[in-house]
Amino acid sequence: MDKSNWTLTSFHKLGFSEYEILDCVDEDNVIGRGASGKVYKAILSNGEAVAVKKLWGSCKEADGKEQKEDDGFEAEVTTLGKIRHKNIVKLWCCCTHKDCKLLVYEYMPNGSLGDLLHSSKGGILDWPTRYRIAVDAAEGLSYLHHDCVPAIVHRDVKSNNILLDGEFRAKVADFGVAKVIGKGPDSMSVIAGSCGYIAPEYAYTLRVNEKSDIYSFGVVILELITGKLPVDAELGEKDLVKWVCATMEHKGIDQLLDAKLDLRFKEEISKVLHVGLLCSSSLPINRPSMRRVVKMLLEVRPLEKAKSSKDGKLSPYYYEDASDHSVA
Repeated sequence: MDKSNWTLTSFHKLGFSEYEILDCVDEDNVIGRGASGKVYKAILSNGEAVAVKKLWGSCKEADGKEQKEDDGFEAEVTTLGKIRHKNIVKLWCCCTHKDCKLLVYEYMPNGSLGDLLHSSKGGILDWPTRYRIAVDAAEGLSYLHHDCVPAIVHRDVKSNNILLDGEFRAKVADFGVAKVIGKGPDSMSVIAGSCGYIAPEYAYTLRVNEKSDIYSFGVVILELITGKLPVDAELGEKDLVKWVCATMEHKGIDQLLDAKLDLRFKEEISKVLHVGLLCSSSLPINRPSMRRVVKMLLEVRPLEKAKSSKDGKLSPYYYEDASDHSVA
C-alpha cells in the first residue's frame, strides 16, 4: 500500500504513526469482514494490538476499478470521534489518502458476541457472563440515546456488533450506518439493520429512531437466552421473537433456554427474558427506553446494581425519572 501523503486524524493521544498501521493492512492480517468494511489486526511496535477497518469501496481494487465510495466513513468518524464511554468501542484515529479510508479501533481480543455465542465455544459464556454482556451493551446504547445531544441511533444493533474484551466485557461497535437524530423527521435513505433484527414497523414506515435500536437489542437478549440465531432454519418460518413467544405459550420457558445454561439461574434468566420481550414488542410505543432497560436489567441482580453504583459506573440518568414514564 502506498504510504505517501496520508492524513491522520486522531481522537486520543496515540503511541503509533500511520506508517505502522499501513504496514499491517495485509491479507494475512484479516480477522473479519463486516457490513461496512474488512478488518485487520495490527500489532504495533510497542507490542499492543489495534483493529484496522478498511471501508468497502474506499480503496481501488486490485484490478484498478474504483468501487462506489462508502458514505459510512463520515458517519462513523463524526459519531465515534466524539464518544467517550466504557461500553462503546474506542476509535483511536482515522487515516485517509485520496479515496482510501481506514479506521483504527481498540482491539477486542474475544471478537464479537455473535461469533462466540453461535460457535462451538459458546459454552464459555455462562449465565453471569451473558447477563453482564446484556447490561454492558444496554449501558452503551443508553448513553447514545440519552446522553448524546442530539441523540444517536445506531441503526444496526446485533450480536456481531457487540464486541468482547479480554474479560468478556461488552462494547457496542460499528457505527457504519449510525445517524445523528435531530428534531427533524426520523427518515433514512438506506436500509438500516440486519435480517432478524429489524423492527416490524420499518417495513411500512421506512424510518428509524431509538425504538428501532431497542427492538434490535431485544432480539440480542433473546439470542443470549436461547443460543439461537435470529433467523434460523430450526425456527421454521418464524423469526426468533415469534418463535420465543410461541414456545413460551405452548411449551414453557424450559424449552427455549440454551442447553449450555445452568438452570440454577432460571429465575434470573426468566426476568431478563421478560425485558427482552418488552424490548421486542411489535408496537414501538410498548418498548421501554434504553434508560429504563438498564434499570430493569440491574434490578435482576441487586448486588450488581449496588456494585455498579459504588464503582461510579452507573450515571444518574440510569435512574427512572418522571419523563421516562411516557416511554416505559
